[in-house]
Amino acid sequence: MTARWPAYFVAFDLLQHDGRELLARPYADRRALLEDLFTSLALTAPWALCPMTRDLAKAREWLESWTDVSGVEGILVKPLNGRYLPGYRGWTKIRRRDTTEAIVGAITGTLTRPQLLVLGRHDQHGRLRPVGRTVPLRPDAARQVAE
Repeated sequence: MTARWPAYFVAFDLLQHDGRELLARPYADRRALLEDLFTSLALTAPWALCPMTRDLAKAREWLESWTDVSGVEGILVKPLNGRYLPGYRGWTKIRRRDTTEAIVGAITGTLTRPQLLVLGRHDQHGRLRPVGRTVPLRPDAARQVAE
């Protein structure tokens, strides 16, 4: 199963290094340390360094092209001089679309050829209630659901 659906660890910030807490240091310093760590350890998959740019045009390109990938909702904007404040969101998330978690409650089509998924969420009494559906499944997604 791991070969079929591999997991990756995507790092975008470094909060502690060599036993030292880095929360008070600016993001630019923490990011430089994180990049150095990836370089010095020659980390490759399943380790991934989340890309970062200061170029507005590049950020716009990422927002348009990368948010078509499942699991990518948008981009984060962090101040380079910002320290990490636990329990406080000191950054802005720019979303191209909103997402939420749901349970697959049913399918349309057949078990071997699903067409779309009916999604549900539990209400306050624990009952699964329908909340939406997917778009028609692409052939590769339909195969995954069928398996």
